[in-house]
Amino acid sequence: MKSNTHGWAFVLPAMIVVAVMTQVPFVLTLIYSTLRWNLARPDLPVKFVGFQNYVRVLSVPNWPEIPEFYSTLWQTIVLVVSSLVICTVIGFLISILLDNKIPGVNVARTLMLGPFFVMATAAGVIWKTTIFNTTFGWYGVITKALGGSPVDLLSYYPLPVIIFLFSWQWIPFFVLVILAGLQGIPMDLNDSMRIDGTNWLQSTFQVKLPLIANHVRVAVMLGLIFIVKAFGLILVTTAGGPGTRSYTLPFEVYMTIFNASDVGKAGALAVLTVVVTLLAVNILYRSIVKRRAAY
Repeated sequence: MKSNTHGWAFVLPAMIVVAVMTQVPFVLTLIYSTLRWNLARPDLPVKFVGFQNYVRVLSVPNWPEIPEFYSTLWQTIVLVVSSLVICTVIGFLISILLDNKIPGVNVARTLMLGPFFVMATAAGVIWKTTIFNTTFGWYGVITKALGGSPVDLLSYYPLPVIIFLFSWQWIPFFVLVILAGLQGIPMDLNDSMRIDGTNWLQSTFQVKLPLIANHVRVAVMLGLIFIVKAFGLILVTTAGGPGTRSYTLPFEVYMTIFNASDVGKAGALAVLTVVVTLLAVNILYRSIVKRRAAY
């Protein structure tokens, strides 16, 4: 009993810091989501309206016209799922390649992590101005040199471009996690597969992949959290446009509070974003727990 008390004494300061840094802002967001509060109209009093802000966000008053929330939710799902699939597949293949004793593999592993440490806003500005620009960017110059006519990708294909940029930035993270799983596979097992005459496809997808399945799930779960809340890359590249074609839920929260000055609606959108994210993370976490229980 005494040791448990001492254990709590060590953990309590960290729990307090985490609670203050995470739960207090969320509780304030919950409170704001129940208020009618327009920063652009200081003449209107701040008023408690209960769940009216959630009704405003979720209601479908003019069917079949789809409210902005649902179209933004769909775009967020497409962006996140597409990015996670690309990051998982390419990250796994690159990890398999780097899990070999080849010349320069340590240098390749180090360079592979580069995009992950670049600030999102800085990366977005570089891609937008020096690569995707149709006049003096690499894309524009190369396309013209080949006799083609460059198209403004950020205007015509905003969502695919954002998916590409997110994948470029987060593939190194997936490589880091998956490669750690591959490095943890015992050498005896690799030697056994070699002696048994197992080919590359069999050893990779029938032996190694099941062994690191939890590492892949952890990478997907953390990647889901990071990509859902990603904001700066969209802001500096497409700014949510054209129109709302590259909006995500966090970006809509930003636009609602800073453009529309609607604190209540922004709070409701933020809470709904957290709820949707927690549901997805909970599903992935349960799959990890079930797999561990099976073993």
